[in-house]
Order: sequence, then C-alpha cells, then structure tokens
Amino acid sequence: MDVCSKKNLRFLKVTSILVILVFLLSAIQMPVSSEENNSDPKYKLLTVEDTITAGTSQYLEQGIENAINQGYDGVIIVLNTPGGLVDATLDIMGKIVNSPIPVITFVSPSGAIAASAGTFILVSGHVAAMTPGSTCGAAMPVTMQPGEEGTQEADQKTINFLAGHLKSVAREQGRPEEVVEKFVTENLTLNASEALEKNVIEFNEPNLDALLTAIHGHEVTVAGEEITLETENARIDEAEMTFTQQLSHFISNPQIALILFMIGIYGIIFGINMPGTIIPELGGVLSLILALFGLGMFEANTLGIILIVLSVILFIAEVFTPTFGILTTVGVIALVIGGFFLPVEPMLPQAWFDAFQMTVIGMALVTAGYLALVIMKLLKIRKQSAVHKKHGMIGYRGRTTEDLNPEGYIKIRGELWRAKSKDEEFIAKNRDVIVEQVEGIKLMVSETKRSDQEETEKEVEE
Repeated sequence: MDVCSKKNLRFLKVTSILVILVFLLSAIQMPVSSEENNSDPKYKLLTVEDTITAGTSQYLEQGIENAINQGYDGVIIVLNTPGGLVDATLDIMGKIVNSPIPVITFVSPSGAIAASAGTFILVSGHVAAMTPGSTCGAAMPVTMQPGEEGTQEADQKTINFLAGHLKSVAREQGRPEEVVEKFVTENLTLNASEALEKNVIEFNEPNLDALLTAIHGHEVTVAGEEITLETENARIDEAEMTFTQQLSHFISNPQIALILFMIGIYGIIFGINMPGTIIPELGGVLSLILALFGLGMFEANTLGIILIVLSVILFIAEVFTPTFGILTTVGVIALVIGGFFLPVEPMLPQAWFDAFQMTVIGMALVTAGYLALVIMKLLKIRKQSAVHKKHGMIGYRGRTTEDLNPEGYIKIRGELWRAKSKDEEFIAKNRDVIVEQVEGIKLMVSETKRSDQEETEKEVEE
C-alpha cells in the first residue's frame, strides 16, 4: 500500500471516530437539555385593567383554560380595576376556585386598586398579593335611581347574597370570613399592609419579580391537593385579549351598548328620510345588532328598556307627524328616566355611574336639538305660501312620460302629474305639453312645439 493510500485511510478513521463521538455527545446532551426545559417552571400572565365586563371574563377564563391545556405550572392575574359586572365577576371567581393549577392574584402596580368586583377576584386566588400603595375593598353593592343624587345602597337581598358568596370563597381559600364580609356590608377598604395584617392576602411585594421570589416554596391547596409553588427562574408568558374578546369587552359596557343602540336608531331614521342612500341604514342595523348583543351581557332593568324603546318611538313619530315639540319633550323625559334605570349592576363604581348619567343626558340633549332643528325647518316651510296656490299651474310646460290616450302622466319640474289631453286627442310619449287648465289634481294639457329660445317651464314670480 502506498503512502497516499495510508494517509487517506488514516483520515477516514479519524473522521469516522469524530463523527461517532459527536453523535454520542449529542445523544447524551439531548435528553439532558429536554429535561432541563421541562423542569423550568412557566406561568401564564393575565392582566385586568379598567371595568370588568363579559369580555374580561372570556379573556380570563380562556387564559386559565389555555394554561391548563398547555401544561403551565400556574396563572398570575394582575389586577387594577374599579369594579365591574356581577355575572362576569362570578364566572371568573368560579373558574379560579375550580382551577386544577394555582392561580395567583396580584394587585399591581403601586397605586392600583382592586375595588368592588376586583376585590372578589383578589380573594378568589389560591395566593393573593398586593403591591405597597395599592388598595382593595369598597365592595358594597349600589344602585342608581332617577331623581337621587349619586348612588344608593342596593337592596338587602343583594347585599346578603354577595356577602355570603364572598365569605364562602374566602373560607375555601383559607381567608378570614368576618373581614371579607365587611368589604360588602360595611364598604371596608384596606391598603396592602392592612390586608396582609388581617390575612386577606399572603404577600406584600413591590413588583412581580419580587413576588415570584417570595412565593417560591410556598404551599397552597389546589383542587384538594397540597402543591408547593416552584417560581424560581420561572418563565412568564403574557397573554393578550383576542379581537373577539376586545369586541365583547367594548360592547358589554352598558354605556357603550346604550350609545350603539341610539346610533342604530339615528341611522335608520336618517336612512328613511334620505331615500337612495344605504350607508345610514347599514350602519344603523350594525349598531343595533352590536347594541342588542351588548345589552344581553349585563343585567338590564326591564322598565328602563321599555322607556328607552318608547322614547325612540316618540322621536320617530315626531319626525313624520310633527307635534311641534310635544312628542320630543315626552321622548327626552322617557330616555333620561329609562337610561337611569337601565343598568342593574351593583358592583360598578360611583365614577362609572356618574359618567353613565352624563352620557344619557348628553344623548337626550343631542336628540332634542336635532328634532328641534327639524321642527323649526317644518315651521318655516309651513309659513311659506304654497307655490301652486299663489301662481297656479296654468302655463307650466312639461313632457309626457307615457302616451296620453287621452290620460296619462307628465313630468313638470321633476314631479309626476296626472294629466289629460284637453281635446282628448292622442299625445305620444316624450312630447312637450303646456298646462291649459286644472281640474282638481288633474292637469288639462295640449301639445306644444318648443323653440330653442322658448323657456321649457314658466318662471314662478316671487
């Protein structure tokens, strides 16, 4: 064997050995790497800001469900909310309490609040925490009545139910029932330090990183089993609202639903008064569909809905049969009272009710202003002398739109009139005619020839 062949053989041996070593090292490292990845804890992060609505409920419930199905170790819900809808809040609480993985509720950042419905969600967590400078509580149910300033306490039945439900959840999560009951019955408010002292929460940490460090190794009971939290070096995956959830969140706000309802009515009214258009009608129908969908997502007072529908009927009647403001006045009153009665949501904040009242009053004023302009226009038209009464139709020129044999229709100034040939002679279609006589609402005409200089219609003297 020559020297060249020996060198090639040696090269092949070395190469083969290196390939085998690389393969063995890869085989050894792959399971180790996989084991390390699988052992890293991961948590789904969900954020609640602003009013809690049906869209919020969909977002949180779907987020928890996805975390369960995707093998997450737990869910963290960051709260900063003034309150929200009762049904949505109760659905969220049920999903948290029955979750097979731990759900950590955290009021953050500093200055954040978990008021009213937010407190219910905070207490529901397997681990509850707050940031220094944050606040919880003020969960007394309220209602809004026309003629009353601000909000008033809800009926005792509602207070007892919500207080009892919150106590039941607190008992399940190992929190003091007598304290959480006062959130509802006495409108108790606590800052982070006070909540920690009264065992409403377990941790008071400045931020999420500090919280994850603090709760590492903490034991909680989840679905009847003791679980030790593993949060050290945890991977946090934040989930955002989908488009559908954002849409539900938007239209399930009673304030938005009412605005969409009125926009829908305005669109249909404009469409009826402007034949040939399609955008107002389509916009109106779409707004009504969204409004009705939104109205079905919160508790609405039946009397309020009836009064709002009555106001719409009165507004439409005013447009078509003007009563010079009588129906408009009654309609505005019905709209305001119905709007004030509409939302039956005892866990919405005072600021929301104030904004809702201003929205109702603003819509009533806009509607009244629009109808006032319509009425003024109609009054102006009625005061003007009728053109035909002042000048008559005799001498007007027009054109036949069909054969007069001897009767048919002619067009004068863009209007169709019933006409008859004066001498009962046949006049073909598209011939020029002149009005010779008027009999009731029928015009007696005769055919005429039109020169280039001749006016096609008689000028009306002002």
